[in-house]
Amino acid sequence: MELCTQLSYQGSLRPSKGVFFYEEADGTMKPLPIDQDAIVGQKCSYSEAYQPSGSPKNLQPQDLAFGNPVRRESCYVPPTVDKIVCRFSLRVEANSLSPFVCNSQSVVEVLRGLAAAYQRAGGYEVLARRYCKNLLLGQWLWRNQRSMGLSITVATSAGNEYRIDNVLHLDWHEPWQDDSQKVLNGLTGELASALSGEQPFWFADIKANVSASFMQEIFPSQLFSDSKDGSNLGREYAKVRSGDGQIWPSLNAEKIGAAIQLIDDWWADEADKRLRVHEYGGDKEYLIAHRIPSSGIDAYSLLKSVDEKAALLEGLKSSDEIPSDIHYLMAILVKGGLFQKSRSA
Repeated sequence: MELCTQLSYQGSLRPSKGVFFYEEADGTMKPLPIDQDAIVGQKCSYSEAYQPSGSPKNLQPQDLAFGNPVRRESCYVPPTVDKIVCRFSLRVEANSLSPFVCNSQSVVEVLRGLAAAYQRAGGYEVLARRYCKNLLLGQWLWRNQRSMGLSITVATSAGNEYRIDNVLHLDWHEPWQDDSQKVLNGLTGELASALSGEQPFWFADIKANVSASFMQEIFPSQLFSDSKDGSNLGREYAKVRSGDGQIWPSLNAEKIGAAIQLIDDWWADEADKRLRVHEYGGDKEYLIAHRIPSSGIDAYSLLKSVDEKAALLEGLKSSDEIPSDIHYLMAILVKGGLFQKSRSA
């Protein structure tokens, strides 16, 4: 299939922002407090004492002993609280079944054929299972996962509630304990149904109950700071404001979405980590792309072979037979984005 000059997909997974709070005895939700601290930071970076060339700067010993005043925000569990909650919602739509915008009817038909064949082969169940594991393991909490205890509850628009109380005893690899495995199977079925278009949309309300140690530090999303915005804070956290004016520390929707889509371990036969679904297999930890174009396994290279992949799917009878490249490509379409080539290409 030849890429066209207008091709885009809407994302199928749409998380909200997540908020941190605690509950009083009567069930009232109270936001975790965000404090502003003024500290004296130490001069300990390489650039404080060395030139870009690597030669030492002409400094006196006392020059490196002085500190820099820094103002920053911090978030800690209040001293009388031992359990906190982080909550967000997730809307799922079957947007990977067809392009949102495409200026080639032949491309539309090929991509629709790929999604339909993937659905018949049970591929959406494979993706849904991976997304659900990240939801139930609390991957979206990032560093806040590390706690004294963690339970996850998912209430869905189908009227069901799924709960795991001992999340910290589980890991990515299956099988899980019987009760937890049953929860994973049930939630996977609902999410797979939503991704494959068996219902027009699906909602889930996800809540993490965190057992915190005394005054444990909490890590909301950190805002990008720019000196031009007039902020004098060295570290500023993301927040949302409720109707009564209260300010709630939050996780950005993009950060939650990144965690849910942390499913790509198809980039190598013996991949040692899961990557966020990305067109070039971007690895933020090591600052490297594992799916460079010359490898032939980046999203755009695989899109060009959609015809062959759709034909391959037609002959499969089980999702276990689906090649990993097709799972990855469909995860890219679930993520959504712009996939056209440039007009000058």
